Formats: sequence, structure tokens, C-alpha cells
Amino acid sequence: MRNRRLLIGSMLVIILCLLMTYSSLDYTNHDPGIKYILQNYDAFYNTKITFDGIVSEVDEINHEISIPAPERPWLIWVKIPNDEELPEKGDIVEVYGVLDGEGHVTAVRTLASKQWEIDLIYFRSLPAIPFAFLLFFRAWRFNLKRFMFIRRKRDA
Repeated sequence: MRNRRLLIGSMLVIILCLLMTYSSLDYTNHDPGIKYILQNYDAFYNTKITFDGIVSEVDEINHEISIPAPERPWLIWVKIPNDEELPEKGDIVEVYGVLDGEGHVTAVRTLASKQWEIDLIYFRSLPAIPFAFLLFFRAWRFNLKRFMFIRRKRDA
């Protein structure tokens, strides 16, 4: 019985390792990053790509924004559809569009969020900290002699 559990456990670990290896080797084929896309520009020309970044420039005349890139060209210009509102400089943008030129993407869809909305997540979690401390110290107490936390007795 023990050998059987060991065999099943070993098989599951081997299967997990194989799946992780396959996933890491095949990752760029399913969801490539913008750096990989720009390095292999010819393979992704005229295909739909997705990437994100922070808006560095806004061109209201041509209805375009620019997003810094980690590779050449250092700026990616994104043509925003006319029915969508232009994001402001400093906004975080996710772009789904067609790579139609070196350093130029025509967006099909964009999702923009303000930087303060991202930072607000941290402020919203602040009230949870005292609650977590309350729950922790109801179940545990600190022993100064042994310098460690000890679980409280339930019926004490």
C-alpha cells in the first residue's frame, strides 16, 4: 500500500513537471509579450496582438497615443478607434489591436485605467489589517520568555 502511494505521488510530480516544462516552452506561441513581438516583427505583422503599458504621449489630432516599448522602436504608436475616448498621459492602457507597421498598432479595443484607481486597491485593503490582527491575536499570544507565539487554549 505504501509503495503504491509513493508510485502515484511520483507519477503526479513527474506529470506536473512535464506540464510546467511544456507550458514554459510553448508560452510565447500563445501569449507573447511586446518584447518578443517586436523582436519577431515579421511573424506578427498584420496579426492581432495584445499588450499593455503607460501612455507617454497623446496626439489628439490623429487620435493616437504612444506607449514606451522595451525594444526598438522605443515608442509604439497606437491608433485609437474614433468611438473610444482618448486616455490621458500617465494612464495605464491595455491594447488589443492589429500590428500594421513597425511601431504602429491599430487598436480594435482598449481598456484604460487611471493610476490612482490602481493605487486605490492598496488603500481599500488598509481597514482589513486591524481585522487580521484581531483574528490572529484572538487565537495566538506572544510569550516573552520563549520569544515565540503560542496558540491560546480554547476553553481557558
